[in-house]
Amino acid sequence: VVFIYDPRRNVAITSWKVGMASKRSGTNVTTPIMLEKHAFESKEQKKEMKYQHKRLTLLLNEEEGKSQWTSHSVLVIDMSGSMRADDVNGARCRSDGVWMSLARDYVKDLLTKGLRGPNDLISIVAMKEEAEVIIKCEPTSWTLYNKLIELREWRKLKPSGHGFYLPAIAKAEELLTCNASASCALSLLFFSDGKPSDPKPDHPVIVSNMGKLASKFGRRLSVSCIGMAEKSTDFSTLEDMVEEAKQYGSIASFGKPSLDADSLSHII
Repeated sequence: VVFIYDPRRNVAITSWKVGMASKRSGTNVTTPIMLEKHAFESKEQKKEMKYQHKRLTLLLNEEEGKSQWTSHSVLVIDMSGSMRADDVNGARCRSDGVWMSLARDYVKDLLTKGLRGPNDLISIVAMKEEAEVIIKCEPTSWTLYNKLIELREWRKLKPSGHGFYLPAIAKAEELLTCNASASCALSLLFFSDGKPSDPKPDHPVIVSNMGKLASKFGRRLSVSCIGMAEKSTDFSTLEDMVEEAKQYGSIASFGKPSLDADSLSHII
């Protein structure tokens, strides 16, 4: 077992069976990219920023506040057991590569450049046997960035079990319908490292349900399905989901990065 420990905080960060480590990529080949949390000037400022983030989240989720939304991104993250595989260069495992790239490229870089702000909301769904909303309609801020850094550490959420697409798509649709304003741009990012765990007869239903979701929003919605695994992996369900979304006018794409954190960043 490979075990990573932080002596400063006296906590285990992550661990995995050696059998899940690739000899050609991952931590056997490259050092994981580590990101520091955003450093506030003082403990008082950190506490105040957390309070303001929570307060703004509540205000923006009131009916009057929804008129201020510029965009809403719903991120579905596969957290099945296979996402523990240590084969992504620049990350400790597949799920770590996703969290790192989202924190760095989807939040930190865009905040720094002024391309995202508090009127750009983010929701995150963990896809396992059930779909769990772990972040719901929160403004893009440094407090949210720090939350994504924490998700890398497996203390709150650890890859395990199966990953079922149907409940994840249903939960994503529920979140996307939170704001009906045509002025709010919608994005759905769907990360998976393989075929769904849903029974095979349900696969056409998965594709159909993606079409029903896309039909609600049309061109207001952009869909990105991202497959994270070896080249030989069957991503036909993700590809069919993309084609179905296109049929209803949504801007949709399928991305298959190499097992490299920077390659994933380019797609995000």
